[in-house]
Amino acid sequence: MSIDLEGDETTARERGIVEQDSGGEGLVPTDIEAEDNNVFRVLGAQARTRTVAQLWVAAIGGAVDAGLLWWRHPMLGWLAAGCAAVAAYGIWGLLDRGIERWTTDPAAPNEAVARLGGLRDLTAIAGTVAALWAVLSFMAVALGNWNH
Repeated sequence: MSIDLEGDETTARERGIVEQDSGGEGLVPTDIEAEDNNVFRVLGAQARTRTVAQLWVAAIGGAVDAGLLWWRHPMLGWLAAGCAAVAAYGIWGLLDRGIERWTTDPAAPNEAVARLGGLRDLTAIAGTVAALWAVLSFMAVALGNWNH
């Protein structure tokens, strides 16, 4: 979102975009959207910019890598958890595309959209758990099993 600060400064002040000093002069433009950004919104925005093929590669590649790593090299479980998080990112993006496609179709049943939304939310939870597991497991390995 770009903001035109050269326009009506009163309107910019009313929106909280321009900070004021004691003399009433505008000092520094602030980004009010930065407060709303978090890791989930950033990842969601990134997933929405990817092609369907890229999302499929992330989903399938991450799942296959995670499975093979856990099966063949259990000591690299932290890396497998990271791959599982990548797979969840791809699946989330594909489900989000499905929801977008169904919501633009007026004949689409609301029940299907609700189910896809629930599945998308479940995928986000699974991906978050996998990412946290990857980080904490890596820290345990890197710091010499500090979690006795």
